Amino acid sequence: MPLPTPDSARPDVVIDCDPGIDDALALWLAAAVPQRLNLLGVTCVSGNRPVHTTAANARKLLDAAGRTDVPVYAGAALPLALPAARCNLVHGEDGLGGVAFAPGRPLEDGHAVDYLVRLISGSRPGRITLVAVGPLTNLALAEQREPGLLRRLGRLLIMGGAVAHPGNVTPRAEFNFHADPHAAAQVLAATGHAEIYGLDVTSQASMPAEWIESLARMDGACAKAASDMLRSYSHIDALLHDACPVARLLEPGLFSGSHWALDVVCEAGVDEGAVRGRLLDAAPAGPTPGVHHVMFQVDGPRLLALVADHIATLP
Repeated sequence: MPLPTPDSARPDVVIDCDPGIDDALALWLAAAVPQRLNLLGVTCVSGNRPVHTTAANARKLLDAAGRTDVPVYAGAALPLALPAARCNLVHGEDGLGGVAFAPGRPLEDGHAVDYLVRLISGSRPGRITLVAVGPLTNLALAEQREPGLLRRLGRLLIMGGAVAHPGNVTPRAEFNFHADPHAAAQVLAATGHAEIYGLDVTSQASMPAEWIESLARMDGACAKAASDMLRSYSHIDALLHDACPVARLLEPGLFSGSHWALDVVCEAGVDEGAVRGRLLDAAPAGPTPGVHHVMFQVDGPRLLALVADHIATLP
């Protein structure tokens, strides 16, 4: 794919993801506003499901939204240092709650890491906004390939981790950071200043049953499919995790937080299974390099309204 032509009217955005039902809502939220976000591409990683499934899902979701212009690249199948990808069945065997979509077009040739390196290094510093809502393996591999690459980003928004909130995989670890803690640690160390949307804030982004049902009453097929997908897993996890950083790009005032120095537990001896992926925090600090902006508050009703309003515009 050719490198993007700069457009000062809207940010150039790449989404790295592992669809997943909440990833679907994040992708559809970004896809619905081409006048606000220039969605350059989507890269996929093993996470909610293996990468061949997550990449196929991203392609299906974008095609359903009418965004056949957005390329999708498959990326890392395995974490950096663990023997196998940590997947789950929370989102169903297919990752989309059993909701059927058309097969979609073929994926782009090439690896997601190659795409990220070429795109970010080929754009002027500060041009690209990267939204990462799955395990951070692709980002870590891109940084390994070209040290300093992630500092060329304009913004890096990450859904992952938990500072004060309990984990959702173990008592101390959130899924994305637990799935590849080494990648999470490398990315946080390599970036000057990331925005973290962890369980501290996404735990407040709950989806009431009546909101899920309201999507089914909308005219578009995407809205109805969103309702069907959410019904399939909302009894397990009724939270809008991955839509949060995309929503921040559209309505910054929805979220607030503070600055923290962060690290990630990668190895923890006999207790490794319980704490691997735990996000370690230091005292709040100012926005200096290596200190990240952790979100702690969200206006839940406004977030729900934003997501519903934009999904209602899709085919």
